[in-house]
Amino acid sequence: MTLTKKLPGWLIALSTLLVVSVACASGDSGDATQTTSTTVPTAQETPTADSERAGVATTQPGEVSPELAAYLEEIDRRMAAIREIPVADPVPFRFLDDDAINAYVREQIDDPETVEDIGNSEMLYKLLGLIDADSSLFDQYAALLDAQVLGAYDPEEEEFVVRQPGGEFGASQEFTYAHEYIHRLQDAKFGLDEIIDGLEGNSDRTLAFSALIEGDATTAQQIYALRHLDFEQLTEILAESQEAAAGSRDAPYILQTGLEFPYIEGASFVDSLRSAQGVAGVDAAFANPPDSTEQILHFEKYLNREVPDEVALPEMLFSASGPLGAGWSIVDEDVMGEFFLRAWLEAIGARSTDAAEAAAGWGGDALTLASSDDGDHAVAARIVWDDGTQDAEQFFLVLTTIMAASPEFRRVDIGPDIGIRAYEADGGVIVVGTFNDEAHGQVTAFAAATELQDAMPLVLSLSG
Repeated sequence: MTLTKKLPGWLIALSTLLVVSVACASGDSGDATQTTSTTVPTAQETPTADSERAGVATTQPGEVSPELAAYLEEIDRRMAAIREIPVADPVPFRFLDDDAINAYVREQIDDPETVEDIGNSEMLYKLLGLIDADSSLFDQYAALLDAQVLGAYDPEEEEFVVRQPGGEFGASQEFTYAHEYIHRLQDAKFGLDEIIDGLEGNSDRTLAFSALIEGDATTAQQIYALRHLDFEQLTEILAESQEAAAGSRDAPYILQTGLEFPYIEGASFVDSLRSAQGVAGVDAAFANPPDSTEQILHFEKYLNREVPDEVALPEMLFSASGPLGAGWSIVDEDVMGEFFLRAWLEAIGARSTDAAEAAAGWGGDALTLASSDDGDHAVAARIVWDDGTQDAEQFFLVLTTIMAASPEFRRVDIGPDIGIRAYEADGGVIVVGTFNDEAHGQVTAFAAATELQDAMPLVLSLSG
């Protein structure tokens, strides 16, 4: 329900990749020993960009000339050497103009399963005050991808595409092709499709694996840029990236940060892997993927394999004998994870440091989304924490303080203070409290529903 359960079936390259600003700030993209966010091998190939690109700079949209094909094969060999995976069998690839790649993206998200997943996320986001009650999450997501996607790899079809406006093969196309070819290498060696299928039903673990995939590709892409792109080309990519970023500023924060997480946090995670264990450590992570976004955000928890607790909600919660009575049906069951909790707090107004600290004690959770026959929606969740007292209290304090201070939320009077708070937003009413659990100490329970009369009994049922 965080737009990650289905979408990793196709892997995208975004315009907002941090390597550009890092390399441009260095002033010398040819020096492999400079300080960057990536561990770069000291062995250095001499860039011969001008001579190699001669005669391949411009084609018709979608066309690959013999000269360009030969140059792309050279990029394949370079990326295979950087990633230490043999060159993979060729797969179809296409260069597409702006309209064509946007149509390709729309075709991907028009998949019925993805449409359903986005619809479920829309229910959740509206209930939690993350998007406006009258907005279309599908349209917002499609617009964001139109602005940001430079390329995509589909492991199911074993093909990839690269954005090529005007038929020009420039630095941006080379940069993107290098990224997408890493996905081809990953797929050939590890079988991405099979791994992704095994993660279905847990958005947090799926997002963590997406961070490994994209972090690996971004890190290798950074190494490539420092070896083979000069300062002028990196500046060109940076300018294009900034222009694309300007077109996405109207997107809801939860969408922007969720889309960026696999690239930014994933690159940091893979950089830590390379530093600690070399490329073999990255390969080992594909064989035994991270269990949660918590492990991506806190590398030591990955090394220690701090596995999240399994959390269950009462089976009768949305049954005819449950607190809401008959007429409700479960739409989805999922795991939110540390990153989603942090992003939720940031999206409604918490400072990044406060949100990070409040979510950092996450130990596991379970969430259920349901709809009624009357068209109402409700979500119920329980979160357990590493420290059953301090962490639960900190999260409760940050969440309720932000909602109390935000003009987007209004405090709802629920009578005597019993450690439960209720706040109304345009999309519904959120009720949150902390309760004692024999196995986990203090746990957080929250529910959100169209009406208070539905949210309150859900939270009270979760307190037992």
